Amino acid sequence: MFLAQCANMNMHRVLSGTRNIIYAMEKGVGSVRSEEELREMLKEASKVRDGWLQVLTDKTWADDSEMRKAIRNYNALRGVIKSLRWALQQPMAGNPLY
Repeated sequence: MFLAQCANMNMHRVLSGTRNIIYAMEKGVGSVRSEEELREMLKEASKVRDGWLQVLTDKTWADDSEMRKAIRNYNALRGVIKSLRWALQQPMAGNPLY
């Protein structure tokens, strides 16, 4: 029962969000990005993520705080890339929330 309620709430949020995006696009408000802008952001995020991965694999950090920073930034960029792929509706792009 609880899971069904959660599913209904999430579907309501998705539909509400979709309606808001459509409204924003019709009215010309908000920051709706073009597909080309999203693709450029995806390329840039991939380059930055690869840079942090290089730092992790080279083990060039001076101390543990630098290593933690590299791990944190690498994982954050993985989420950014997953979200951008989802927004571009690329094949095999899963839900960015999971």
